[in-house]
Amino acid sequence: MIFYTGAHHPNWLATSTIPLFLSVTTLARYRTSGDTWPIRGTSGAPWAGDSGAYAALMLAADGDGHPWSLDGELYGGLWLRLVEEIGRRPDFIAPQDWPCEPGVLARTGLTVADHQEFTTASYLQLAEGFPWLPWMPVLQGWTPGDYLRHAAMYRAAGVDLAACGRVGVGSICRRGSQHGVASVLEALSPLGLRLHGFGASLNALRLAGHLLTSSDSQAWSAVARREHIRLPGCTHPNDCRNCPRWAEMYRERVVAAVEEGARRRVERPELDLWGVAA
Repeated sequence: MIFYTGAHHPNWLATSTIPLFLSVTTLARYRTSGDTWPIRGTSGAPWAGDSGAYAALMLAADGDGHPWSLDGELYGGLWLRLVEEIGRRPDFIAPQDWPCEPGVLARTGLTVADHQEFTTASYLQLAEGFPWLPWMPVLQGWTPGDYLRHAAMYRAAGVDLAACGRVGVGSICRRGSQHGVASVLEALSPLGLRLHGFGASLNALRLAGHLLTSSDSQAWSAVARREHIRLPGCTHPNDCRNCPRWAEMYRERVVAAVEEGARRRVERPELDLWGVAA
């Protein structure tokens, strides 16, 4: 499984040796902040792009000013300029997807099916209008059945998800239960898709990381803030919430967790995901 480290600073694209995950919000803000731009992707490390949908719907003071809320043509055009200026193609880019956490649904007043339809429509518009960018279809939902129904929506729209380089699985970051995440991934597993888990927790990856082709997280920064982590030799102020050394160390924890889960399955093949004998 490829783990993309969520990054606050686009300039890591020039120096990082580990895969990076950058939101369109972060890139657009940096691009217009007066900092040195373009940040050329000269390090050679893989990277991928996110829409920042949850932040736009739940956290942004002005959701209408968030890049996610742009007209589809403007959103695609923004990504096209960013990729050209960075100078290196990302592995994938998320469309303007619509998360389905209960809090988000309460905010929008819409249904899971509405959010799924909007997510599918965004992917179709971007894939048609900007086919040279690696758009990733995203599955949204809350229950395992929701995600399977969304996959069926894509099929009905003529999208062969199995032929896509990556298929995102949204609305799993804030569940608070690794078993809930694992249930969704287990339901999707028979479809033979190369899944990307948005923000999957360490425990969820330990349990079901083998069902993913890739995942991302910015939890390393939150852990540094919460636990007041400051590595020996660091000269930056305060804790390591923006520290590439700590980000890389946290990534090693993630890789170790996935490997731990793999060892468990090799040593006890008679057990299912939940540790119960088949």
